[in-house]
Amino acid sequence: MSVMHWLTGWVRFQVVTPRGGERFLNYCTRTGLILWQVRPGKKGITACVRANQYHLLRVPARRAKVRLHILRRGGLPLKLNHLRNRPGLAAGFCLFWAVLIGLGQCFWTVEVGGCQTVPETALRASLAAQGVAPGKLKKGFCAKEIQLKIMEQFPQISWISINNHGGDIDVHLTEKDTAPPVADQTGWYQLRASQRGRIVEVHVTAGTAVVHSGDGVVKGQLLASAVVENKDEKFMRLYHAAGTVTAETKHTLQVTVPLDFAQWEVCGDSVERSFLQIFGMQIPLSIKLPPQGQLRRSGEVTAVRLCGKELPVSLMREKLTPVRSAIHHRSRQQAEQQAKQLMAAREKSELAKAQITQRHDTVKVSSAGVTITRQFVCRENIAEEVKISQ
Repeated sequence: MSVMHWLTGWVRFQVVTPRGGERFLNYCTRTGLILWQVRPGKKGITACVRANQYHLLRVPARRAKVRLHILRRGGLPLKLNHLRNRPGLAAGFCLFWAVLIGLGQCFWTVEVGGCQTVPETALRASLAAQGVAPGKLKKGFCAKEIQLKIMEQFPQISWISINNHGGDIDVHLTEKDTAPPVADQTGWYQLRASQRGRIVEVHVTAGTAVVHSGDGVVKGQLLASAVVENKDEKFMRLYHAAGTVTAETKHTLQVTVPLDFAQWEVCGDSVERSFLQIFGMQIPLSIKLPPQGQLRRSGEVTAVRLCGKELPVSLMREKLTPVRSAIHHRSRQQAEQQAKQLMAAREKSELAKAQITQRHDTVKVSSAGVTITRQFVCRENIAEEVKISQ
């Protein structure tokens, strides 16, 4: 059976009456009906005809005084006729192609590689704002424009590529190397005091010192000049002044801790909910309603992976805890202890380069809280290089 016969449909029939078969074939030929696979048999001649022409055989059969009996039917029209009684199968077939074509217009996965100092979550959020996320439509996607916008938002990125592989997006980036700062050695420099104090030691390796041990200086005062005078040869020359000037300095730090403070506390039972996220759409897996009032949210997102590829399907679990703001009261000892801890942290960060020789604390209690004022006596290098000319 040829392909054309299958597409148009065919019917195999038998001429039941033994006599008159030849006349029937002659009448079919004169009428222009095309028969094929004509075969003689003991019970009569068998042949095939197109399905839409079988009803035209009635006239030749009546003239030849024969009866026809259908043996078999086949072809595409017969298959389609069977589907008329099964509309669900046809609807499913159409729905399958509609969903397949529709999902082909969306991004399925987004793979990010090369993040070191750049937070991957922040990068994915920025990509989603540009329309690059699982479930987003591909319409209007332009890799070059998105790359430029991402590099503007993250200056630490030196190179980024966004490649579209059908429904998969691959994002690869390279971060900038942090080069060490290069000291500017051009021009002339002098040493000035970074803060007030009393000079303890002076060590100038280049330039001319203008202060001595025991002198008191204020912030911005000249400590070492870039001018060096040669009295023997009677000439002056400018240098890059360098060295250290150690001085005894004083600092004052103050920390206040209130006696009354507001804190969030749990005021009810927590509710756990789950969602199935498919192509950016959240499908709830539970019917629990969130509690009333202020809520503290926590949870996790578990992505579904197949062969190492992240699919646009994830399971989200969140925990909602009702909370309320409550006023708590500290005792004087508790407030003073916390104030000392905060003072120790400030001392470590602000006076890291200084050598502390003396400490003196003053504690004051008021309605606002406990205030600790700590005075320091330190020894530190107050010499600061200041450029004076090119």
